[in-house]
Amino acid sequence: MRPVIAVDGTHLKGRFGGTMFVATAQDGNEQVYPIAFGYGDSENNLSWEWFLECLRGALGHIDDLVFISDRHASIEAWISKVFSYATHTICCWHFGENMKKRFHRKDVADIMDSAARTYSEFNYNRHMKELHRLHKGAFEYAIAAGPHKWSRIHCPQRKYRLMTTNVVECINSCLKFARQLPMMTLAEFIRNMLQKWFHNRHAAARSMRHQLTDASHLVILKRVEKCNYMTVNPVDWNIFSVKLKGNQWTVNLHLKTCTCNKFQMDHFPSSHALAAARYMRCYS
Repeated sequence: MRPVIAVDGTHLKGRFGGTMFVATAQDGNEQVYPIAFGYGDSENNLSWEWFLECLRGALGHIDDLVFISDRHASIEAWISKVFSYATHTICCWHFGENMKKRFHRKDVADIMDSAARTYSEFNYNRHMKELHRLHKGAFEYAIAAGPHKWSRIHCPQRKYRLMTTNVVECINSCLKFARQLPMMTLAEFIRNMLQKWFHNRHAAARSMRHQLTDASHLVILKRVEKCNYMTVNPVDWNIFSVKLKGNQWTVNLHLKTCTCNKFQMDHFPSSHALAAARYMRCYS
């Protein structure tokens, strides 16, 4: 799995109520990778402490670990205590929804989302200036929340393009009706569901026709299409200048970097890096 874990709680609808806690990541094929489930009376400090302690016991120490959640105070407090070495970030979708409710403005939430997802410091500053111009209160709200928690460019660890808790919402959606079942029946339903998922994924992995996962292969193909419109000028056999519509980026294939930041932040080649690699292959 990728070391980015989304955590959330969802209400149980059975006779005794309660809350189900879920921890989910993604695999290399960008599929939902469930890690742990837990049951508690509600989303409170004691319940989150217990669940996160159990999660740490199951995972052990993982370098460069990142958590994504909504802004629930108990989650943030106990992640900082139980996983003191991990980075905690907030779901940019939930953050945008909070901004819309707080300021009754969809446009400021959209600008904040653009600032959160950009790979460029220049574009981040441009979006934030626009946010300040439109609504000073929304700008101050975003800064007070901490850009390192919701902005990709300021996050101290890689998030592998995972910016929301959608992977948890997918689990909740799959269990929409099962959450009405008694607790032990629900647990058995989850076990059967995951057993089927992982069996099917194992079968799909055995039939792969290329080294990349299907999701990665599709991303590469889409980015390769963009290379046809790019001009590549070599500096040496590792460094290349790539131009498109008046914009320019510098790619270092040896260091696996690009000035667009996508290569080094996602550990996945940008379209500019692919253009440089294709040039090198054609002319080497």
